[in-house]
This record gives sequence, C-alpha cells and structure tokens, in this order.
Amino acid sequence: MKNSSLNSRTHDLLGSVLGVSALVLLIFSPWLVDTTGPDPFYKGPLVFPLITLGLILAGSVPSLIRLARPGDALWYLDGQGKPFRAARVLGCLVLYLGGLVIFGLEISTLVFLAVALKLVGQDSRAKLILVPLLVTVILTVIFKYSLGIWFPEPLVMQIFME
Repeated sequence: MKNSSLNSRTHDLLGSVLGVSALVLLIFSPWLVDTTGPDPFYKGPLVFPLITLGLILAGSVPSLIRLARPGDALWYLDGQGKPFRAARVLGCLVLYLGGLVIFGLEISTLVFLAVALKLVGQDSRAKLILVPLLVTVILTVIFKYSLGIWFPEPLVMQIFME
C-alpha cells in the first residue's frame, strides 16, 4: 500500500516523546546537575544541558502539534521499515562523545559533522567542508571563548605534550 501522505505519525510520536522527555529533564535539571561551585551560572555545568534540552523541546513542538491534530497521515517508518540513517548518525553521536575526551571539541565536532552529513546523503563538497567548519568555529567561539566554558584537555594533547 502506497502512503497517501508524506507525513508519518510514527515520526511525530518519536519527536513528541523526545520533546516530552526534554521537558521533564528541563524541569528536574536543577536537581540532577550539581551547581555548587564558584562559577557564575553562565559558566556552570547546567548551561549546556539547558540549551540542548531547550533546543530539543523547541524542535519537537511541530511534532507535538501534528500528533495532537487528527489527520490522514499513516503510521510507518521510511527506509524500508528501518531507520538505518538515523541509527548510523546516533552511532556517530555516541562516538562523538568519546571523541570529545580523546581529540577535543574542535576536531571531534568537525569529524562528526562531516561524517554525519555524508551518512544522510549530503554529497556536496561545499556542504561537507563548509558546514562542519562553520559549526565548529561557531561552537568554539560561543562555548570556549564567549561563555568561557571549560573543556578538558584532550588525551591526544596530554600524550604528545609530555
């Protein structure tokens, strides 16, 4: 049976679950994150989770609205019934977290974005080079230099600087 709508209620359900989960974590985050310390709020450990969870919640609003509205969208998953691309990007995201510890923010972000864009079918060389470079520069400037958020020294630097 061919889908009569490009919208999938399954995708909206997933987006809604992520949004509601982000909302719950936002509500309880002051009790989940240790905020004692000398740093001001904007440099503290709660800033990044608040920004991230806020973006997830904002991104889920369209899914919440579509799911609440009755419509003719069907319950299906694209990608032959399995979300292969999303699973690959999720795997890259998990590796990215380890990469932050080993290689640092800049290199990990650059590599993660380039690989993730390639995995989702963005084959334009301009996109594969410019988007990761721009996002890496923006993240570094915002978090490291503007907000002064501390990132641990990468293990690679510790090994080669001894």
